[in-house]
Amino acid sequence: MATEVISFSKEELEGIEVPHDDPLIISPLIANFLVARILVGTESSANILYLVAYDRLGLPRNLMKPACTPLIRLTGHSIYPVGIPELDFTVGETPRTSMIRASFTMDDISDPAYNGLIGRPILTALRAIVSPIHLKMKFPTTGGLGEVTSDQKRARFVTNYQSPEGHR
Repeated sequence: MATEVISFSKEELEGIEVPHDDPLIISPLIANFLVARILVGTESSANILYLVAYDRLGLPRNLMKPACTPLIRLTGHSIYPVGIPELDFTVGETPRTSMIRASFTMDDISDPAYNGLIGRPILTALRAIVSPIHLKMKFPTTGGLGEVTSDQKRARFVTNYQSPEGHR
């Protein structure tokens, strides 16, 4: 594993409208499928994959372990997950990729804005550093420093903050 220093430069802000509070949204491989609209949530203690996205992957539900603990939403309401599958999670571009086996809590909500959320468990396993202002995540790999960048216009569209053309 590379031991490079992870840093973010002013030059990496090129093309990003600042100031902003846009979310970091990535498209990792989950179970060897490209899954778009995964929110990076540094404050979350869980990795969440919405059931609708899991079903689109065509994976059998019997891969899930039973979920015994409820999730507490930001609103304070608790929900009981459908199950917890362990899936391969890959980020980066070859040769700078990182793959881990991760547990996802399956949440069954209708029409989610995102397909899932990665939280501290995945970020810690990847040894990833997130820069919200740069809309970027960097992590060490055996091939050097890997990175994933969010598309600011697409992130604004997904969150209904701003359309892809830049109109509020």
